[in-house]
Amino acid sequence: MRVRTFLSAFFLTCFVAAPAAGSDEAYGGIRLLEGYKYRKGYTVDALIGSISKEGGLLIEFEAGLSQGYAADPKDKGKYLWYREQAVNGRKVMLALIKPGLKTVWEPEKPRSRELGNILLITFPLDGQPDHAVNFRAEVLNAQEVADVLLMVLTFDASKS
Repeated sequence: MRVRTFLSAFFLTCFVAAPAAGSDEAYGGIRLLEGYKYRKGYTVDALIGSISKEGGLLIEFEAGLSQGYAADPKDKGKYLWYREQAVNGRKVMLALIKPGLKTVWEPEKPRSRELGNILLITFPLDGQPDHAVNFRAEVLNAQEVADVLLMVLTFDASKS
């Protein structure tokens, strides 16, 4: 039991999100809106991070070779809407989880009591089926949807 506790503490210390070291530029050159801050970290097999505004919106992301697609056309039944588009020459998949539907994408600390309303944005990378950058955010209103889209759609894979 002591070994398990030690390992849990070790992994939490080593692999949780940490402030970006010496860089104000967000992952993939994402342009932040005023009042938003960027944090990055790493896990064993992925780059993770967040974009947040104090007391408000939190956009989390993960990038790696085995991430899979958060916004996946196979899951259209779970979405209020699903869209695919090319942005800056790269395919992007966007989906909004139906209100009231619990998914694995629920935030650790939700801001709303209502489940769902999770905006998912996936950028497939390198033509490999599981290599992707996934963004997710609990959105409570149209302004937050706009903020997520205005920032995340500035992502440039060549800067990642």
